[in-house]
Amino acid sequence: MSRSSTSVAMATCNGGSFIADQLASLAAQSRRPDQLVICDDASEDDTLEKIEVFRAQAPFEIRTEENPQRLGVTANFEKAISLCDGEIILLADQDDVWAPEKVERLVGSLENHPEWGMAFCNGNVMDSELVPLGYDLWQALFFDLQEQNRVRTGEAPHVFMRHVVAAGNTLAFRSSYRSVLLPFPDLPSVHDAWVAFIIACLSGCGILPEPLIRYRLHSDNLIGIHRFGWRDQIRQARRQIEEDAFGQGARFFEMARDRLEGQIPPDLESSIEEKILHSRTRSAMDERFFVRLPAIYTEWRTGRYRRCAYGLKSLAQDLWLR
Repeated sequence: MSRSSTSVAMATCNGGSFIADQLASLAAQSRRPDQLVICDDASEDDTLEKIEVFRAQAPFEIRTEENPQRLGVTANFEKAISLCDGEIILLADQDDVWAPEKVERLVGSLENHPEWGMAFCNGNVMDSELVPLGYDLWQALFFDLQEQNRVRTGEAPHVFMRHVVAAGNTLAFRSSYRSVLLPFPDLPSVHDAWVAFIIACLSGCGILPEPLIRYRLHSDNLIGIHRFGWRDQIRQARRQIEEDAFGQGARFFEMARDRLEGQIPPDLESSIEEKILHSRTRSAMDERFFVRLPAIYTEWRTGRYRRCAYGLKSLAQDLWLR
C-alpha cells in the first residue's frame, strides 16, 4: 500500500494566545504531515511572529499566506484548502492540541479504506488551560451510538442532514473532492458541515471514536462546542428562531443540491429536497400559535420532524418557543 501525502490546512486570526501549543502538537505527530498551510486572516496580535519562530525548527514544509483584508473563517479555510498539495487534507484550528497519533490514525484509516472519502474522530473538551471538562465532542453534539452505527452503515448524509457531528478540526478528507467542495457557500461558519455533507453524499465515511484532539474552550471561541443542559438547550432553541437558522439551513441544502446535481442517487436527492422543504416551512412559521398549528401538524404527520430535525424536541420548539 502506497503512502499518501498529507497537508494540514490551518486558518488563523489573532491566535497568539494558544497557537504555539497547536503547532508543537503537529510537530510531535507519530506520522508527521508533509505540509502545513496557514492562512492568516489579518491578525493584529503576535500570531505571525509565533508561526515564524516555529518555522525555524519545523520538521515539515510550512506555507504561510497573509490576507490583507479579513475574509472570515469560512473563506479563510477555503483559501487554505485550495493551497494544499497533499492527497489527504486535515483541518486544524489555531487553539486545539492534537494527540500524537491523530494524523497516523486518520490518514491510515483512509489508506486502509479506499472507499472512504473522509474520516473524522472524537475529541476531549478542555478549558482554556487544557483541564478536562469531563465530556467529549460527540457527547456535546448528541452523536449517540445509534447515529454512529448509521454513519458506519452508509447513512451519513441522513445523519448530517439532521445536525453537524463532524467538527472541522476532527476531519481528514481526500483532496480529490476539492473540485466539488470549492467554493464554499457564502454562509457563516459552514466549512466543516459543508465538507462533511458533500463528501458523505459522494462516498463512504469513516468514524474513529478515539478522542484524538484536545478541544479547547475559551472566551474567544468563534463557535465553541459546549455540553448544554436543558436550560441551555432552550436558550439555544430560542436563538435559532431569532437568527432564522432554519432559513440559513434551507439555503445551505439548496446550494448542496445544486452542487451535487447529477452525482447522487435519486433517493438521496429526494431526501435533500425534503430537508429543504422542512427548513423552509419552519423558517416561515407564523408567530401566532393557532396560525402555525397546521404547518406544525403537517411536519409531524409526514415524519419530517423525525427525519430532518430532532423529533419531539423540534416539534416542541415550534409549538412553544416562537
